[in-house]
Amino acid sequence: MSGSSESPEGKVWWSLQEVCERTGLEAHVLRYWEAEFPQLRPRKGSNGTRQYREKELALVDRIRTLLLEEKLTIQAARRRMAEERDRGESAGQLGLLLPEAPPSEPSDFDRQRVVRELREVLDVLRFGRKSW
Repeated sequence: MSGSSESPEGKVWWSLQEVCERTGLEAHVLRYWEAEFPQLRPRKGSNGTRQYREKELALVDRIRTLLLEEKLTIQAARRRMAEERDRGESAGQLGLLLPEAPPSEPSDFDRQRVVRELREVLDVLRFGRKSW
């Protein structure tokens, strides 16, 4: 997505139109992707307008890359994103990239446990309980 790192200072939310301008995508494409990719859930304002955060912008960029540049089907893109999530390449809903530990380096650090615990914290913050 061109310009995603050039966000104005302090800007937290972007409208659907602003995301369209930044990505070159049509609004109906973004709305369709919201239906096809459950991870893409922009907040809806009190007037019903979509409000995208940096997390959603990064996700739109990833989906765009998979579908338009790598030419994957929606099903294949969903599968690839699930594989990336399962490998720990992204910390689920937090939208963070975790650094990869060198394979030759023995470590007591349990990445999967940390990711699982962070997801539990996020669920408690969002829902007041674990969602699973």
